[in-house]
Amino acid sequence: MTPQLKTALGARRVTITGLLEIALPGHTIRLCDGAGVVSAFGEIFAGCDGVYGTLGSIDNLAEAAGDTMPALAIELLPPSTSAAVDLCQPQMQGSRVKLWLAVVDADTGAVVPDPELLFVGEVDTMALSVGRGERRVAVEVASVFDELFAPDEGARLSDSFHQWVWPGELGLSQMTGTPIREIWGPGEKPPAATDVPQIPRTGVQNYF
Repeated sequence: MTPQLKTALGARRVTITGLLEIALPGHTIRLCDGAGVVSAFGEIFAGCDGVYGTLGSIDNLAEAAGDTMPALAIELLPPSTSAAVDLCQPQMQGSRVKLWLAVVDADTGAVVPDPELLFVGEVDTMALSVGRGERRVAVEVASVFDELFAPDEGARLSDSFHQWVWPGELGLSQMTGTPIREIWGPGEKPPAATDVPQIPRTGVQNYF
């Protein structure tokens, strides 16, 4: 949290709002807490999205240490059945979700710079429930830390794969093979210098 945001939170009158961004394929939902309109990061966050409606509820967040991955539960209230069905399409899974805590200046109506980023994750599941005169879509958001468990199947120590991940990064451009003659680790003797492929350093950008 920045000093400016801390000062704003310590004022006698504080207007707090949550800012939610869901980057769906072809459309980005930007909602704020309440019925107003807030400008932040050069974008407009409103109480109602013109396509997918309003925010019904959101989990309470707390800082803690534990042995489970953090998660976030959001409930959206779409304005129509077609919007609700569209939200639950398979291609929505994996959409990036961000949640900030922002303070609005009571005199100017502007957001105090650098809202605090509370959560970053991606859409895991969306479930539609329909009641009398209402539609609700429960959105389960997995933490970005879940990506640490993603398998690296298909990863290769080659120039083509390296540039697929980091386009234009030429650290492996002259590598033609990676002969590994001995597996070694802590406490073991490292391989001789002649066994280690020599990677050109020219043009390397943020390789390590």
